[in-house]
Amino acid sequence: MMEAEALRTIKTLYEEAAHNSLDHRVYYQLGKYYEKEGNKNRAYLCYEHSYFLCDDKEEQLFLEKRLTDWKSSSENPVPSVSLIIPALTSLEQMKAVIAACLLRKEDSSRVIVLDWEESKEVTDWILEQKDLTVVSVKGENLHNAYEKAAEKADKNDDLLLLDRGAALLSHALFHLRMSLYKSNDIGAVNAVTNGPAQGLTEFETPIKRADGYAVEHSLPGDERMDPVLLPSCKTLLVKREFWEETGGLDGSFLTLETAQKDYCFQLLQLRKLTYLCHHGYVYTLIQPNNSSFQWFDSEYFHKKWDVRLNYSLFARPEILRLIDEPAEASIRILDVGCACGASLLSMKKKFPHAKLYGIELDPGSWNIASKIFPVTQGNVEGDLDYPEKFFDYIIFGDVLEHLHQPEEVLINMKRYLKSGGRIIASIPNIMHISVLADLLNGHFTYQESGILDRTHLRFFTKAEIVKMFSRAGYEIKDIGNTRAYMTKDQENLVKTLCDISKSPANEFEAYQYLVKAEKL
Repeated sequence: MMEAEALRTIKTLYEEAAHNSLDHRVYYQLGKYYEKEGNKNRAYLCYEHSYFLCDDKEEQLFLEKRLTDWKSSSENPVPSVSLIIPALTSLEQMKAVIAACLLRKEDSSRVIVLDWEESKEVTDWILEQKDLTVVSVKGENLHNAYEKAAEKADKNDDLLLLDRGAALLSHALFHLRMSLYKSNDIGAVNAVTNGPAQGLTEFETPIKRADGYAVEHSLPGDERMDPVLLPSCKTLLVKREFWEETGGLDGSFLTLETAQKDYCFQLLQLRKLTYLCHHGYVYTLIQPNNSSFQWFDSEYFHKKWDVRLNYSLFARPEILRLIDEPAEASIRILDVGCACGASLLSMKKKFPHAKLYGIELDPGSWNIASKIFPVTQGNVEGDLDYPEKFFDYIIFGDVLEHLHQPEEVLINMKRYLKSGGRIIASIPNIMHISVLADLLNGHFTYQESGILDRTHLRFFTKAEIVKMFSRAGYEIKDIGNTRAYMTKDQENLVKTLCDISKSPANEFEAYQYLVKAEKL
């Protein structure tokens, strides 16, 4: 019997799951591990997943008793889940999605279909299905539609908001719930899905094929989840208590994609994070084209939060790579111009013991970042409210070019860096071929973003960057660059410029310079 098996290490259990992810005994042992660690919610989820996968009648009875005893002895048992599935216009697609979700719903209490009544054939079919709860939402906005669904769910159920045409794959619900109950600061978790599925004429086979991939690759492990500002896939599992506290989706949005992004910002106001669950797979049969609504949603999102969806929300992995410290390092990092905190979230993942701080001038971005990290609102061109020799790293991600006196700021930052502390900076290259090609034709036109961003006050070449850091009292330890796509004409122009100048080709091809400089 499973009870007699010796308790194994978490690493060994992960290895066993990788060997056979459908072995129910592995998840039972994972449950014992989490029970020993004191995470009762995760322990229960592992026992439940073991029961779901088990096909041995004797062991099923053992697991069923274990689950019953666990529920009865727990003051706050982990909630069940209600699945909320938008109806499709294609009956064949609808049947494939429902079949996949019913097969892998585990202990979900309800499968709820939102029916906008766009297809009478689909409406008639779903109303005949005994395993479905159908909610008519014809003419309703997103808020009202999902509130009607939430009312049909058991009152304590967490809610899985599946994307239109999304089918659950093996282990998806288990991994999403395990991620949701990793810690109390998590309010929602986001699944991952495939790219656009084109030209499908039959729908069960691609789902089965994707499920085979999930069985092999959808494996347990906390390293497979990352904190994010916004969901990237429109399948989202949310804790019911926070759904009630926020009020659910904002009905002013026209697309589920933007409404979910807004919901994750609502969670941040409660200081609850969203995590991307890299091992929670769904397969999406269709990718609806909502381009006609995206402009409205983007404008309303900006009006509501004072944040642009195409700006201030992205991490900078190329900068993060320049922090060459062990993962367990207890370092202090200041991100100047941290925007909404996406890079700080990436640092939190990579360096869990680091103390992270930020400075942000923009009030909308500051409002978001300050809910997650100690972020001050203000201008870095002055004294900072930190002790001297406090930071190991100070980061300027595309910031120095926005300052009136960037060199003076670098000099001032030395006060706050420890001995041997480092500046990490990304700086646009005014010598990039895209700028020079336009300049040779008489154009130096400011833009909304890029090297000639209209808010840039200073411009740099590689040589001037090196001089600035040297004058400010730093030794450059590394200087790399990022590249951008070049046209054939630009490539030819680079060759010509190399022939008539002393500059190497890479100084025309570098889009940004990435600098790591140490305080002398």
